[in-house]
Amino acid sequence: MVEEKVLELVTEIFQSVGEDVRIVKGRKFDGFYVDIQNLKEPAIFIGKNGIVLRSMQYILNVYAHRLDQNFPTIILDVNGYKMDQFEMLKTIAINAALRAKRLKEPVELKPMSASARRIIHITLKNYPDVWTRSIGKEPRRRVIVDVKK
Repeated sequence: MVEEKVLELVTEIFQSVGEDVRIVKGRKFDGFYVDIQNLKEPAIFIGKNGIVLRSMQYILNVYAHRLDQNFPTIILDVNGYKMDQFEMLKTIAINAALRAKRLKEPVELKPMSASARRIIHITLKNYPDVWTRSIGKEPRRRVIVDVKK
């Protein structure tokens, strides 16, 4: 029921701005994944560094959790943008781990959002010879990848 209402709301939002979208849904990352496809101008709905997409996702989550507070977190995506970002962050994490091992010193990544840092930590948590930690204050918070000694 909540799933259908969320999908109806997403459809209404995009139809109200003249977009005839295709919605791909599923379960990913312990959440309800919704990918909006066939947009004429996807960049408008993603925004700089994904800010528009994150804002729309927040609104959908507030809506869904008012209907059912046990509903899984909604992960809103546009044309697979977040999946591409996820893969890119996994690559950055693995490259940082390899570099830290090769140089035998910590590798400091550039500042990134909490969700991006989380992907780095999760990607490397099962690597037995490296560890990660976040340092700094928002918005300059970043991940350090180091070799276990």
